[in-house]
Amino acid sequence: MILLTTATAVIYAQTEPSAVKLDSVIVHGNSSAGSLRISSDGSMLWDMQMMKSLPKILGDADPLHHLQQMPGISTNGEYDAGLHIAGFDNQHNRLSIDGTPLYGVSHLLGLFSIFNASHFKTMRFSKTIATAESPNMLGGEVDMLTHATRSDSITGEGAIGPISSQATVRIPTTQSSQLTLSLRASYMNLLYGSFLKNNEQSMRYSFYDANITWRNKMDESNSLVINIYAGNDNASMGITDMQTDIEMQWGNFMTAAKWIHVSEYFTLVNNTYFTRYHNNSRLDMPDLSVFLPASIAEVGNKLNISCSNWTAGIDASAYWIQPHMPEVRTSYEELHRGKVTTSAYEISAYAGRNYAISGTLSAEGGLRGTLYHCSSSTWIHLSPSLSIKWKLSHNTDISLGWSLRHQYLHQTGLSTINTPMEYFVSSGMYNIKPQSAHGISLMIRQSLLHNRYTITLEAYNRYVIEQSEYSGDIYSYLDADYSLSDLLHMGKGHNYGISLLLTKNKGRIRGWIGYTLSRAQRTYNTNYLNGTFPSSHDRTHELNAVVTTSLGKRWDVGMTLVYATGTPFTAPKHYSLLGQRLMAEFAEHNANRLRPVFRTDISINYHLHPVRYIKDHGINLSIYNMTAHENDIFYYMHWNEEEFRYTRMRFVVRVMPSISYYMKF
Repeated sequence: MILLTTATAVIYAQTEPSAVKLDSVIVHGNSSAGSLRISSDGSMLWDMQMMKSLPKILGDADPLHHLQQMPGISTNGEYDAGLHIAGFDNQHNRLSIDGTPLYGVSHLLGLFSIFNASHFKTMRFSKTIATAESPNMLGGEVDMLTHATRSDSITGEGAIGPISSQATVRIPTTQSSQLTLSLRASYMNLLYGSFLKNNEQSMRYSFYDANITWRNKMDESNSLVINIYAGNDNASMGITDMQTDIEMQWGNFMTAAKWIHVSEYFTLVNNTYFTRYHNNSRLDMPDLSVFLPASIAEVGNKLNISCSNWTAGIDASAYWIQPHMPEVRTSYEELHRGKVTTSAYEISAYAGRNYAISGTLSAEGGLRGTLYHCSSSTWIHLSPSLSIKWKLSHNTDISLGWSLRHQYLHQTGLSTINTPMEYFVSSGMYNIKPQSAHGISLMIRQSLLHNRYTITLEAYNRYVIEQSEYSGDIYSYLDADYSLSDLLHMGKGHNYGISLLLTKNKGRIRGWIGYTLSRAQRTYNTNYLNGTFPSSHDRTHELNAVVTTSLGKRWDVGMTLVYATGTPFTAPKHYSLLGQRLMAEFAEHNANRLRPVFRTDISINYHLHPVRYIKDHGINLSIYNMTAHENDIFYYMHWNEEEFRYTRMRFVVRVMPSISYYMKF
């Protein structure tokens, strides 16, 4: 918090899903599992059409926001842009479009992401990166998959909402190719400007994003997919009592070319890509101005070949990383440190095999070897993985997995809620070492009443090392000898938990309810931190429910409910003002917690009568936090001429209603 402290096709049979390496496509058989399908290894496929029935935030139903309502994924606050999976931080996840990675994927400080749901067919999600072909990350993997089938005519969909409008058009360009275009832009300040102000803070915000996908089936064996994404955000916030103005600008650009070759004997997928994320932040206080530019760019190539039960490949990437090197101006000096860009190189080779031990028992094992070089440091690591799957009966699956993973990128900065004021650094910079994690996971899945219901029980236990904690604040930048290595503390961690998910797959009413009991602990042995503490995103208890239903031909209703233990924070013991500079002595690290989070959202769709050329259109009414519960975001120091106190920061708008018009043609 700001305190002045990622080509797989899945073919579904009627009962047991099996994975086959093909193009990035979802082919559905006679499965009745609905829009959310959980495979025998715990990974999920989520049809993006379901987003139309779920509650919207200011007119937009976001895939990542609703993914947070699955058990094992921590609930976020309104300003938290992270995705915390199985106790890991947001930096440990790989988020991608058709396998191409992206960094910094949030809009509106976490209320929704850069992924425009209408552009994509399916979201593939795994809580555990635990196969040989998985990237060098510790946490989970989210891959947004584009449409693989060609339309016979021009089709599309769009929506007009209170802060943004969006449109997606699919154009068959030839008999074998299709172009998909999506555009989304906001005008939040026009309609919501007065609602984003109160006595203590004001906010202005705008964004846009654009997607282009061109898919060409060149012949019976070869296909080419081109993906382009570009987006940009501008946000500013003024905090009157702290006499502080914050300006943030961040954005992404990604382009990729994927070639898929399918023969009688093997499938080959080659993806060549470029991706870049940048952010520029400026903070102005009395007698102090700080400018913080940062960026990360990656050029890579991923080659995967699969045949029968084998898969193998080579991944190669080059990175250019610019961390924060603050430019500081005070009333008495200016510190111009200049931009520092560091290059890093990563190459991995892997192989894995799926082996049928018996008719009901199978095992999948793999090994990934990586060479990573940055500055004068080079590492060579082996990352093995093993999973065993047992089909106990027609309706019961059990999966047990173990893996050792390594990760070479770190994310850090002033914020602990994944705002644009954070940035990336590489192992090898500032004496930073690679992160690693090993552990086990267990999943038991039981179908009931002819697959009308599914119960999924999951448990995990993981140990992680070289976890970072940043101890600096805005005043640390005033030090002429400022160095990240002096403020970044490295330690180890332990993530463990158990979750239960009940899904209803058939009938007029569908949805799920999930509960998670988990802990994410970190241990440090430094002068600044000494002991074991909960991580800043640790939530002990979480309860989430999602329900959608149709009321006749015209009405659809969706509701969500969230309850979660509050996140930890470090409270001060003593504080005082020296001029305009805050001096504080803090109590034990993360020893206090915010109040529990509670939120209920509702969405109502009314389908209007069809008209010529329009298949479906209607009006959506959504209410975010309909009970107006006051959820804390963080604590901050409040002072003016009359008072001086440590108080809660809450979201500017307690209830966010929205009304939008949607259409599909």
